[in-house]
Amino acid sequence: MKQLILKNWMTAVLLAGVCAGFVACDDDNDGGKPPPTDPDVTAVVGKYTGTMSIVGIVPAEGGEEGEEPTVTPIDATATGDEIQFTDFPIRDLVVKVLGDETLADQIVEKVGKVDYSVPYTAVMGEDKTSVRLTLVPEPLKLTLADNSEGGETTTFEEPSSVEIEVTITAEAEGVYTVESKKFKFKLSATGVKIGAVELPGFEPFSLEFDLTKN
Repeated sequence: MKQLILKNWMTAVLLAGVCAGFVACDDDNDGGKPPPTDPDVTAVVGKYTGTMSIVGIVPAEGGEEGEEPTVTPIDATATGDEIQFTDFPIRDLVVKVLGDETLADQIVEKVGKVDYSVPYTAVMGEDKTSVRLTLVPEPLKLTLADNSEGGETTTFEEPSSVEIEVTITAEAEGVYTVESKKFKFKLSATGVKIGAVELPGFEPFSLEFDLTKN
């Protein structure tokens, strides 16, 4: 009887050792890698390329319904708290505001390179598949410096420096989709001031961004 108990005990010990060996082998096969973690709001951080479409909210007087939007290539960078645009493409925006390409080209030349940023706060979707961003855009400010030589006058006559301020709003959240790395959001231009004077007859329009993380 004692021999049978001893034999069973030794068998149990051997089986325990074999099981421990298998577990150790499984740990080695993992290569010591940490387990995967769920995505969080930092998933949106990175560099992007895509397009900005200018779409009329209300057709301009004499404009046609269903007018094709103006689409411009654009690059952006999302940090932890803002979306940054280096050399923001203002030409099509100015054309949309003024309706005059020649005048718009003069203004763009005088303004030069424009950097623009949109602050945001972000939350992760409940299903962890997307990040939702509440955008808090600031006015887009353009400074027209008088860079003419020899006191030459231009078609767009202004003092040595003129400030143009475009009011930018965001009514809807932006959405970044984790799997596709697509980032879509919309801003609206709702007003324009030249100096301290509101531009009369201004028709609001939207700026629709369709970006993909690089």
